[in-house]
Amino acid sequence: MEKRGKLYDFLNLLHAPYTFWHLSYVLLGIALSPHIFLGRSVATMVAFFLGLGIGAHALDETMGNPLKTKLSMRALYAIGLSALTVAMAIGLYYTITLSIFLFALVVIESFFAITYNLETFHSKLHSTPIFAISWGSIPFLTGYFINTLTLTPAALLMAFAVALLTFVQKTLSTQARLVRRNIASVDALRLDSGGHVPITSAELIAPAEKSLKALTIMIFLISVALVFALH
Repeated sequence: MEKRGKLYDFLNLLHAPYTFWHLSYVLLGIALSPHIFLGRSVATMVAFFLGLGIGAHALDETMGNPLKTKLSMRALYAIGLSALTVAMAIGLYYTITLSIFLFALVVIESFFAITYNLETFHSKLHSTPIFAISWGSIPFLTGYFINTLTLTPAALLMAFAVALLTFVQKTLSTQARLVRRNIASVDALRLDSGGHVPITSAELIAPAEKSLKALTIMIFLISVALVFALH
């Protein structure tokens, strides 16, 4: 039972919808590349799975236990920093073997993965815009750059679009989480006319949660479709 509990905690730590969503951004960058180098692309997907999917979520879990795992602080730091170290090592390998310019993406993403999730600098970097860049634009740009070794105006424009979509994701998620964790029950909404509309807390967050699920599937399907359509 203890092993099963630890496995559950680890799987919960991945926060699968977020991890799946942001790996789709990496895949989108890969898909829009004129030519796909399979080895580099797979390595980049692995790096972001480790760095964001595991590392960033593990560090975030040390800040108030948002995913409700029972992993110790020591285990969370060990998992988080180990995963980030391997992810950075992959990035540094390709920095040395492919392009020194990749170093900027590695450093910026690693910096945000640590400072955003550990809420350093008095949480000044723990913001939706930073999330949009570090969980949206940079994964996309890295997936694109690892294959092209350049960034075009079109790629930068798409990175901005990805940041906006990530902003929407974070806004919906924050609203749903706020209601789920802080509002025990809702009976009705009072209208300006004086009437009341019966509603539960589950119904209150349902639009946001349904939208998040649909968007998660949408961005993945778009990324896969573009891989097949353009290559």
